Amino acid sequence: MTDLRVEFAGLKLKNPIVAGGGPLAGTVDHIKKCVDAGFGAIVTKTVAYLKYIQRWPRPRYLLVDYKKKANDPYYVPDDYTWLHREHNSVYPPESFAKIIKEAAPYAKEHDCAIIGSINGRGLDEWVKMAKMYEEAGCSALEINFCCPFPPVELVEKPEDAFMGIAFTLEPEKGVKIIETLKNTVQIPLFAKLNPDGQDFEGMAEMFKDAGVDGLTMFANNRLMRVDIETGEPTNWGPCAGTGPAFKGHSIACIARVARTAGLPLMGGRGATTWQDGIEFMMAGANAVQYCSPIMLRGLSYVKELIRGMEGYMERRRYSNPQEFVGKALKTVYSTKEIIAKTKALYSTVDLKKCVGCGRCAEVCFYDVIEMHRKPKFYADRCVGCTLCKQVCPVDAIEMKERDNDLDHFKAYISAHPEWAAEDIKKGQF
Repeated sequence: MTDLRVEFAGLKLKNPIVAGGGPLAGTVDHIKKCVDAGFGAIVTKTVAYLKYIQRWPRPRYLLVDYKKKANDPYYVPDDYTWLHREHNSVYPPESFAKIIKEAAPYAKEHDCAIIGSINGRGLDEWVKMAKMYEEAGCSALEINFCCPFPPVELVEKPEDAFMGIAFTLEPEKGVKIIETLKNTVQIPLFAKLNPDGQDFEGMAEMFKDAGVDGLTMFANNRLMRVDIETGEPTNWGPCAGTGPAFKGHSIACIARVARTAGLPLMGGRGATTWQDGIEFMMAGANAVQYCSPIMLRGLSYVKELIRGMEGYMERRRYSNPQEFVGKALKTVYSTKEIIAKTKALYSTVDLKKCVGCGRCAEVCFYDVIEMHRKPKFYADRCVGCTLCKQVCPVDAIEMKERDNDLDHFKAYISAHPEWAAEDIKKGQF
């Protein structure tokens, strides 16, 4: 019997699928619909006191590289880029606290946690919002060090532009926010980071020492695309963006932090399927946020995510998610470990399976394969990159381990053995 319940940073969720902060939870009705959809937790739309952030820019979404099918109106491609311009909640923080207060009993009744997203400037704003949101019924707070991008040219005082991503770029200033809020409220605090930051391991340690209960990694970073027919930037230039293509970077950063900081993590940016959710969790995330994928597919997609995750756990005989959270971290090797623990390979072909398409020869840049009617493989030239195996349409290629590294390096220098370094010639690596 599978059990999707997860517990981390004091939160007890019925499942690890979380509504990411945004339009999904911007009103009382929207929050209740997210509860009905089955989310384990809901991050509300971010609030701020700066009026510009409440009102501008006008919401504008743009899907780039989004392939559609006329005969399947509900088709969503595996790859696309979501670009957007959007403000925080149009409601002032005091008003949004009322929204949370009205929706909180319904969420609690259905075992769904509300995580309030706040975005401040000076300490007074952060403290005021945190207190209101705790009193309104939030189970946790997401302190938004990710977005918006600071409206530098639209404020009179430079300090009024120090918001959102600014705290990721200058994390030492985020430390004071965390320390203050930790002494202000009793509910868990998650710092939401921006992927355009640097040294996430160091940042995580700083925030952990300050008292943060967990991290959210990530939402959007600044992207830009160009329409080559007009020569104009899409969506008027650099803007917030996300999409499936950014999953790999998000997972890599999560794994780095999970290995070093020991903090609860919520993953995001790039997760679109239930398989992605499993992948994020195996890399160290305790829960996974979805926003734009739900907006594209509708709230009914949440049930599909839950069913997919449950089916996977039954098939793999996991009784609860904690059994696979961080599983991949055990074999995230350092460069030194890769050298010590992995063997050199070479390729072979099963000519009975081979259809003679020549695809393998086209992708080999080590001169291993000669095409006749079917390919001939020269093992003494193969460096074991595995590309031929990966593109073979009929799985006719297999990789085998070499007996020793000398044969591997001989293959590497097979084109010009006379010019190889002397230590390789002598078998010294």
